[in-house]
Amino acid sequence: MKKENGFTLIELIIVVSMISLMSCIIVPSFHLLERVALKQAAQELKMNIQYTQKRAIQDNKRHWLRFYDSQNLYIISSNVFDSPLKKIQLSPDIKMKEIVFSTSKEIKFTEKGTTGSGGHLYLQSKNFKVKLTVMPGTGRVKIFEIQRN
Repeated sequence: MKKENGFTLIELIIVVSMISLMSCIIVPSFHLLERVALKQAAQELKMNIQYTQKRAIQDNKRHWLRFYDSQNLYIISSNVFDSPLKKIQLSPDIKMKEIVFSTSKEIKFTEKGTTGSGGHLYLQSKNFKVKLTVMPGTGRVKIFEIQRN
């Protein structure tokens, strides 16, 4: 009788359970979920800045994106007195830091989609932070690499 090479079902179950157990211990130590949440918030902010610019062009009037770091939110509006077009509340785990723009804590787009309010801000979680910059004139948004605090 010939002996067949291979693994038994018990051996496979043991190996799979060991790999699962090790991944449950290793993955949280990399703060994977925290980095994903921070990256997602940065992407959402970038899309909302671009949305504000496009709305200014479409509506043919100025639009603002204002940051309220004490309340951890930002608002998109076309007029100070009108109700906001969008009001975005950030997750309690993510905070806005170092908001530095030409005009105080806001990005203003003209009817042509240009902005004079270039600058940057940081989104920060417990262990990481990411920098977003807005170029004056074009309003181009750049997200930098996530860094450790």
